Order: sequence, then structure tokens, then C-alpha cells
Amino acid sequence: MIYKLNDSMYSKMPPVFHLDDYDNCLINPKGVYCTANVDIVSDTSSELLAMIRNYSEYGRKHFNHSQLHYGICVTHTCRYLYADNRTHDLKLILEKCLNDTLLENYQLKCRISEPVYCNSNESTVYEDTGDVVMAAFLIILLVIDCISTLYDFLYFKRHKVQGNKYVLCFSILRNYSKLTTSYKGLNVREERLKSLHGLRTLTMMGVIFCHSLLPFALAPENPHYVEMVYDNISHLLFLNGMIVVQTFFIISGCLLAYKLELYAESHVMKWTLIPRGIISTWVKLTPSYAIVLALTCTWLRHAGSGPFWELTVTKEVKDCRTNGWRNLLYINNYFDNTQCMVQSWYLGAIMQMYILGYMACVLTKSKRRRKMLLISLFLIGVVTPAAHTYFQDLDAMLIVTPETARTFEHNPTFNNVYKRGHTNLVNFVVGLALGSFVYRLQVDKIDMERFKKFRFLLLLTFPGILMSIFIGTVFYMDGSEASPLAKAIYAGTIKPLYGLIIATLIFGCVFKIDNVYRVILEWDGWKIPSKLSYCAFLLHFMLIRAATGMRKTLLPLNYYHMVEVTVTFVTLSFVAAIPFWILIDAPLTELMKLCLKLTNTEKETVGIDDGEENVICLNKRNDISVDDNDDVNA
Repeated sequence: MIYKLNDSMYSKMPPVFHLDDYDNCLINPKGVYCTANVDIVSDTSSELLAMIRNYSEYGRKHFNHSQLHYGICVTHTCRYLYADNRTHDLKLILEKCLNDTLLENYQLKCRISEPVYCNSNESTVYEDTGDVVMAAFLIILLVIDCISTLYDFLYFKRHKVQGNKYVLCFSILRNYSKLTTSYKGLNVREERLKSLHGLRTLTMMGVIFCHSLLPFALAPENPHYVEMVYDNISHLLFLNGMIVVQTFFIISGCLLAYKLELYAESHVMKWTLIPRGIISTWVKLTPSYAIVLALTCTWLRHAGSGPFWELTVTKEVKDCRTNGWRNLLYINNYFDNTQCMVQSWYLGAIMQMYILGYMACVLTKSKRRRKMLLISLFLIGVVTPAAHTYFQDLDAMLIVTPETARTFEHNPTFNNVYKRGHTNLVNFVVGLALGSFVYRLQVDKIDMERFKKFRFLLLLTFPGILMSIFIGTVFYMDGSEASPLAKAIYAGTIKPLYGLIIATLIFGCVFKIDNVYRVILEWDGWKIPSKLSYCAFLLHFMLIRAATGMRKTLLPLNYYHMVEVTVTFVTLSFVAAIPFWILIDAPLTELMKLCLKLTNTEKETVGIDDGEENVICLNKRNDISVDDNDDVNA
């Protein structure tokens, strides 16, 4: 195994990535452009091939240099073979063409792996019934939005009478007003939870930032630089940063427990609350989710073309058409080998957590029983990822290798630990305990002034977050392999460690013990992007995939370009979320709640002030589940 090569030795290997000029190729009416995976072989003993295989064996930091990823203009680069091949067996033509080049330059040969993706001017993607139905639905929805807005403006606002609530839920004016509602009017309890907006928004931005690195992984112009990035500690913090997703489990559990405690102040906690809460959560998550899923299955495949289009877009479209029903049932995170809205594993996991959370909070009547149940669930959440890691010989965490973007759907750690519901249980339980604890301290009116002398400890939460991320860098060290037991211990303890740090940060902000991070997280400017975070989550990967698929050249990786690309995707995701929230998410969610009669028309009598989108996410109607923007973010 070779850990490092200098530039001179590295240059002796064939480039891992190569793209012919895509647009210039298809200017020719008969142009044919193919992308293929090329496996390097040799008929004789080859020192170069041995070096390639030894270097590629260290997959933790290196690309697989024994498999090349090429985009070839067959009608130009291989024209001497294409013209003579009457059957136009493109795989055979590519293999012979590349063999000639590799044999001449490197004394190596190749085999073409399936599948081979080819585009030509004759390649046409035709509309089908699903496309027509989806287009008709969106047009009708837009017309209804316009009619509702006119109704709101011309009739309801002028005559000051009660309008039709089913029609008004589509009003652009009303939904815009909901989106831009300020913090004014919040009572003490609501005001104390303002920091969750900032925490949620910043975490969502971090998630999109990490996903935005996809183009650099699929088509880097300088793969050697990408591999050397793994020796830079600061970059490893980004590679290990996927643990920040756990923040959303903590927030969701905290809000669920807190709101159910508020609900119990004036209501009897009956078992019927469980199905009501589950249905209410499903109603809030599903309309927008279903729309994005439907767009993925239909019009996304018409959005563009390019050397990577089949790999990044068409594969997802096909998988969604086959397996999309699993997503709407929120069981997709227990099925593997699919690329259908991969980021939606979180939706399945959080829905499963809510079902468990409602049962745990509603069915345990006494504080002692609830405490014992939460302790048991916490221990289960610690043990399960450790057990999976130990007995299935998995990585201690999801190792983001240079090849991860191409192989993640077959990655056993991703499939068995990272995306499952039961392996993400521990921090949802931490959130449930935090929500109940915060409520009890507020009810008992505990004087927190005496704890402010320890505020310096809360300043350690941010360094603690960085440290919990940094610890994982030990698994990227050259020449070392942790034992199965060490991996299992890390897998079982890192999530609760991170969760307890985040819970401490939230606790310090809620009770105003900390005046540094709290000031940042309670900034009023976080509220709108916080509301948009669910829509940004749904849309961002579609934008990233489409942009990557339409890319016609390799992408140079450097610090400034990486920042430019990631900031662009973060901005685009939140900007695209604005019309999506106003025109689709808010009206459809409200309509479904009205149709299912999950809400009343008057304020909920649990001590929460008016406000459809207030920070603790209790609607002004009888809604006992978390708000649209609180449940799902990553």
C-alpha cells in the first residue's frame, strides 16, 4: 500500500478524470458523446500498474486510479474506429480507442465497465403522462394562488369580513405575511426559545455546504490536490462535519417534549393523542416533500444534459420512479442501493422518532416512569450503533473518501448506521429530556442567577463542538487501523457526546446564562431563513445534482473556488425556497390541516401567544405537533 506519491511519480499514472469538449462534439449533427468507467489492465507484468493498484488500495484518502472516468467524443476522438464499425457497438469502439491511447502512452490496456452512457443529437427525452399531470397540477396550483390573492385583496381586506378559510390559505399576501412575521408579541416562554431559529439555520447552511462539495468529488480537475486535502486538519473538520445533522434530532425532540408539557397543562393526555400527533406531523411534512419527489420523477430529467447527467440525475429519476413510494411512507432509510432523494433518509428517521416520541411522552403518566423510559432509550441509542459497528465490522463513522460520492449507496456504514432510525435515537432522546427539563425549571421558577457565575463553561460549548468533530480525524491517520472495539466505542459515544454539548448550549441560551452565543443565535434575521430551512432542505440537493449533471468541464478545486461554489448553492437553496414556501408549502400544508380538521379556529389554551409561525411552533389552533420548519432540516 502506498500512502503518498510525489508529483513526478503521480504524473506517470493516467489521469483519473478526462472530458472531451461536450458542446463541440454535439455541434456535429451526427456527434456521439459517451461517458464510461475504464478499468486499467495489462497483459504483461507492469510496474506502473502495480504502483497504481498499491496507491489506489489506500481508498481512505485516494481515488481509485485503476478505474478511470472518461467522457469521450466518439465521433471525433475515435472517428477512425467509428467510421469503420457498421454495427456501432459503442462499448467496443471506446475500448479499442482507449486501448490504443493507453498502450501508446502508458503501455497499459483497459476494459470498459458497464454502464456506458451516450448522448447524441438524436437522443430525446419525451414527455409522458406523469410529466403532463405534474405540469397541469402546478399550473392549476399557481392559478389558485392568484385567484386566492385577488380574493384576499379585493374582497376580504376591503370589506373586513370573514373570508373562506379554504380559499385564503392560498393567498400569496397572507403567506408572505406569515413568512415575514416579526418576533413582536411573543410571550416569555416563546421569547426564551428564539435561539433555536439561529441554531437551526446555521446547521442547515452547514449541511448544504457539505453537500455542495459533490461536483468536486465527481469531476475534479486536480485529483492529486483533492487527495492532499486529507492531510490538512482544517479540511478534515469539514469531512467529519456530518455529525452536525444530530442537531436537528435534538431540536425536534426538545420541541416535542416541551409542547406536550404545555398541552398537558390544560388537557388530559389520552392515547388518542398519539395517532393525532403522528397524522399531524405527516400532514406537515408530506405536501412539499411529495411535490419535490414528483418533480424529481418527472421534469427534472428534462432540465439539461451533460457528461454527468446520467450519473447524477437520470439514475435518481429512475430510482424515484421505482422506489418513491417508500419515501412517502417514511421507510426509505431502511432500504439500500437507491439514490432517490438520498438526503431524505433524515425524513424517514425523524418520522420514526416522532412516533416513538409521542408514545414515550403520552403513555408514561408519571415522571418516574418517563425518566426510566428515557434512560432506557438513551442506552439503546448508545448501544445500537456500537453493536452494528462491532459485529458488522463497519467504520467508526461515515468515512468520506474521495470515492464516496460514487459509492455511498453501497457503503455499509452509511446503510447500516448513518441513516437508520434506531441508530440516530440517542440525540432525539437527549432532546426529549431537554424539553421536559426546561419546562420543569420554568414551571418551578428556579432562580438561574446563581448559575451565571459558571457562564464561562458555556463558552466552551463551541470549542467542544469543534473538538467532537476533530476527534474523528484519528480514523484518517496514515498507517493505522483502529480495532473493532475502538471503532464500536467511538460509534456509540460520539453522538451522545455531541448531543450533550448542543443541549448545554440550548440550555444556556434558553435561561440567558450565556450572553455570547445567545446574542448571535437570537438575532432576528435568523427567523425567515429558519422558516425556509425545510424547503431549502428539500430543494438543495436537486439544485446541486442538476448543476453537477450539466457541468461540461472538470472542476478545479482550490479554497476560493470551493467557497464560491458552496456559498452559491447555499444562497440558491434559500432563494428558491422563498417562492416554494409561499406558493406551495404554506398553502398545501394549511389546506391539509383544514381538511383533516386537525385544528380549531381559536387560540390554543396552553399559555402560548398568537402567531402561526412562532418560535416554539405552536400554531394558534389546536395543533399538538411541531411546526413545518421544526421537524425536518437535514
